[in-house]
Amino acid sequence: MKHLWFEKGAYASKKARSYQANEFDPGKVKNIAVIRHAALGDQVITRPFLIEARKFFPNAKITLCATSNYQYAMPSDLVDDVHIMPGRQSAHKVNQLEKIRKAKELGEQDIIFDLAATNRSYWLLALTKAKLKIGFPYRSSVAKLLYDIAIFRSDFTPEVESMLHMLKVLGHNPTYPLDFGYPDNRNLRESAKPYIVYFGGASQERKMYPFDKLTSLMNIAAEKLSSYQHIYLEGISESEKASKLGKLTSENINIQPSMDIEDVISFIAKASVVVSTDTGIRNVAISTHTPTVGIFYATVPFRYTPTYEKHYISMTPNAVIPSPEAILDNICKATSDID
Repeated sequence: MKHLWFEKGAYASKKARSYQANEFDPGKVKNIAVIRHAALGDQVITRPFLIEARKFFPNAKITLCATSNYQYAMPSDLVDDVHIMPGRQSAHKVNQLEKIRKAKELGEQDIIFDLAATNRSYWLLALTKAKLKIGFPYRSSVAKLLYDIAIFRSDFTPEVESMLHMLKVLGHNPTYPLDFGYPDNRNLRESAKPYIVYFGGASQERKMYPFDKLTSLMNIAAEKLSSYQHIYLEGISESEKASKLGKLTSENINIQPSMDIEDVISFIAKASVVVSTDTGIRNVAISTHTPTVGIFYATVPFRYTPTYEKHYISMTPNAVIPSPEAILDNICKATSDID
């Protein structure tokens, strides 16, 4: 391969162009680092990148770079090694020299893919030698300062696609629908006793759908879609418990207490539809190919909505909170796709 696979959709330095033209061979790449300093949902959607990277670089050792405070659902099963940087909860316990030492433990790499674009990932990039450093920062000034190749990132492109663009620019052609290496709803969906999952939690309170509206949604959905069980999935924190709900009026509404991540993945993979705001649970549903109805008013919807499968977005042009009736309309569309 003598050139990078883009014309105007990315940035590449002279160093990157020279390496690509004269040296790059996917089969000869020996060491790859993938930086992903992020929580549950972002860890989950990293999985297709790692699976495709393994295909493209069959002889490479892949190291996942994470932080100590974001290890829940970390895709360590898809890599050869894990490098952990001190997270926020240990910041006051670890001095700057120790952080630098931990960063340097990563060691020299052939290629570093930065899937985080955070201050912490920038430091790790700066302190680690590599033949190619590839990322997707929003600011062009950062692109030329830290990266040999940078992908132009947009809030209108699903983030998992932006990550895969880092492989596409080198000449890899990913397989669709994407493989997350998780149980597959298309094979496991419960048909004898179908159920719809509702999740009311979120990492930030501003992203949570108000519980009075969620109660109303579940009540009218249970009446409209009476052939389904309607299950509220509790989260770990007290703010995500079913006690926050109001009066539930139907016998086909149930509560599922919080579970370990492995059980959550299996539970979601068997559901007919998952209804949630922008949370890790919705990303788990996407990763198991389970249809979703996403509720958006506090965050942008298009960055986390795949275009290759059926996922519905409940939103309003002026970003007011969608009504239960509007969300129910999308749930009905999602169940119609199944039926």
